[in-house]
Amino acid sequence: MWQVIRTCLLVGVAMLPLTEFYGLAAENQGVQTMTLQIDGMTCGACVKDVKTALAKVLGVSTVEFRVGKKWIFFSDYSDARASVTFDANKVGTEALVRAIEGASSPLSAYKARLVQP
Repeated sequence: MWQVIRTCLLVGVAMLPLTEFYGLAAENQGVQTMTLQIDGMTCGACVKDVKTALAKVLGVSTVEFRVGKKWIFFSDYSDARASVTFDANKVGTEALVRAIEGASSPLSAYKARLVQP
């Protein structure tokens, strides 16, 4: 009898991590990462402004920027790209583009477009 109880407990304990894994997989079904080309950026403050605007959008989890290099160590913002990880069930591409373009200032007008993978 004790052997049956011990076996049931071992099987139950072994199944707990699996149920957690399936719960996490169900949560991450709507998570997507997309790359957006952003025109009109001229400096590091522009990167900060756009990153802050995207981080405020409900459903966005991470924002990473890639800017080119001009010569050896000068940043080239003419080819700035943002990789945005977001929950597609909560936010769409249009909202991300609106957030980027809404972060524009009188000195820098940003335009965003989706980069095809």
